[in-house]
Amino acid sequence: LEYHAFGTISEGKHAKHHYLICGVQGDFTKGLVNDPPTHLWTRQLKFAGISNTSTIYKRGIRVCTGTGLGAALSTCIQNDGWFLIWIGSDQLKTFGPTISSLIYKNIPPERMCLWDSKERGGRPDIVRLVASIYREWNAEVVFITSNWNGNKELMEGCKKLGIPAFGTLWDF
Repeated sequence: LEYHAFGTISEGKHAKHHYLICGVQGDFTKGLVNDPPTHLWTRQLKFAGISNTSTIYKRGIRVCTGTGLGAALSTCIQNDGWFLIWIGSDQLKTFGPTISSLIYKNIPPERMCLWDSKERGGRPDIVRLVASIYREWNAEVVFITSNWNGNKELMEGCKKLGIPAFGTLWDF
C-alpha cells in the first residue's frame, strides 16, 4: 500500500539474509515497529542508490547517525576501502545484537569509529572527527547519511575544509 525507500544492509549478493533498519518517523514506519508484518515485499528491479556511487572511489568515509546506518553499512561491509563512522545513542540496546554483530564480524577496528553518544556523554565535534579520519585514512570522499541538522553541519564543515562530501538528499 505504500512505497518507501529504505537503507538495507547486506553482506553481499549471496548473503543468506539482508537487513532493514527502520526509524520511527511517520505512521507507516511506526506501524512497522508497533505491528510488524510477517513479510515485506521489495521491488524486483533495484535502483542504484547513493551507496552504489561508492564504487567510483578507492577510499572513502561513510558517516551516519542513528538509523542512517542502514544506508551506510553495506558499503563498509562489502568494500575494505571504506571507513565507517556511526554516531548514535545506546547503539547496542537500540539496534540489537544482530546489527552489532554484522559490524564487528565484517569491519575491523581500524576501519570504524562507533560513537555511542549515551556512553560517551554526548556527540563529538563531528567536523573535527571526520577531518581527522579523512587525513589518517587518506580518503578521497565523505558520504553523509544524517538528519537535516547533522547533514548541514557536516556538509558546510567539509566544504570549508576542502573535503569532498555528499550528503543526504532532502529534495525528494
